[in-house]
Amino acid sequence: MKDCFQKHLRILSTVVIVILFSLSLWQLASAGWIQGKAMVAQQLLNHSWQLTIDDQANTHNSHRPWPWADTWPVAKLRVPQHGIEQIVLAGDSGSSLAFGPGLSFAGATPDSGGITMISGHRDTHFNFLKDLKINDRIYLQTRAGGVQYHVESFQIVDSETFRLPNDSDDRSLVLVTCYPFEAATAGGSLRYLVRASPIAQPPIPAKNIDQRLPGTGSGLTAE
Repeated sequence: MKDCFQKHLRILSTVVIVILFSLSLWQLASAGWIQGKAMVAQQLLNHSWQLTIDDQANTHNSHRPWPWADTWPVAKLRVPQHGIEQIVLAGDSGSSLAFGPGLSFAGATPDSGGITMISGHRDTHFNFLKDLKINDRIYLQTRAGGVQYHVESFQIVDSETFRLPNDSDDRSLVLVTCYPFEAATAGGSLRYLVRASPIAQPPIPAKNIDQRLPGTGSGLTAE
């Protein structure tokens, strides 16, 4: 009887070990798939952005990173002090923010009057916002050229009641993400805003921006 019990116990232990091992392999494979998909997406986004920069003759063309994409690159965001280089996508819907920060259609474009607003997830692309400091430099490259900003202020607001002012003379850049950064669950109404003001300087042509901006052209990728 004792031998039979020990035999069944060994079989049960073996089954448990196999199950745990299989789960571990599945988790590793899932993580590898997610990382691999993110790497491929970044390559496609960068390629699509380069096509956008090169296609100056057709300013209304949208070079989508893959045929079924419902978004396209509209800018490149750089924060050299923090090693950040990210493709900014059109729109701030969930499908856009899954692959990178998104330019809100409710705001202005950098080459027009009004506040430019870019959103990103707090636990991925815009996690670095918590490390920004006053006067940190931010560079935004669009098809039209490059704009340089310096961080001016930080603000925590309730998205259900807060509204950005509609001032066509204000050409600020506002970076937005959910708050708090360490929240266990997503979906709250609090938002962390980083406001940056443009630095007066001659416009930098889009094709020359890599050579003109410090800390760029180093092969950084958005993660």
